[in-house]
Amino acid sequence: MAVRSVDTTDTLETLRTTFNSHATDTGDLTALTTSSKTSLVAAINEAAGGTNNFVIRDSTSTTQTISGGDILNIVGDSNISATVSATDQFNIALSTTITGISSITATTITEGSDRVATRPFAIAQAIALG
Repeated sequence: MAVRSVDTTDTLETLRTTFNSHATDTGDLTALTTSSKTSLVAAINEAAGGTNNFVIRDSTSTTQTISGGDILNIVGDSNISATVSATDQFNIALSTTITGISSITATTITEGSDRVATRPFAIAQAIALG
C-alpha cells in the first residue's frame, strides 16, 4: 500500500484527493466477504480466526470440527492400515491377508483374471477350502 501524507500547508483539494486515494488503496469495506464489514482490522481478525479450524464428515454425515492446535488422529484396524506422510498425504490400505471375517456376500470370486467360483455353494466351498 502506498504511503499517503498531507502537509499542513497543502490545500483542501490535496487533502480530499489524498483521502480518496487512501480509500482506493484499502478497498471498499462493503465488498468484503467476511461478516464483519466495519473495519479492515475486524475483517482480518475474522479471516485469521477462521483459518484455524476445519470440519471433517463421515459417510453418515456426522461432523467434527478440528480446532487450531488439535490433532486429527488417523487410526487403522487389524485389516486396514492408515498412514500419513509428507506432503499432505493420507493413505488407507486393505491388508493382503484378511482375518476375522464371519460372512461374505458375493456372486463371483476371482483370483487375478481367473473365476474361482460363481455360485453361492461353490463360493462357500472356495472360502472354506482356501
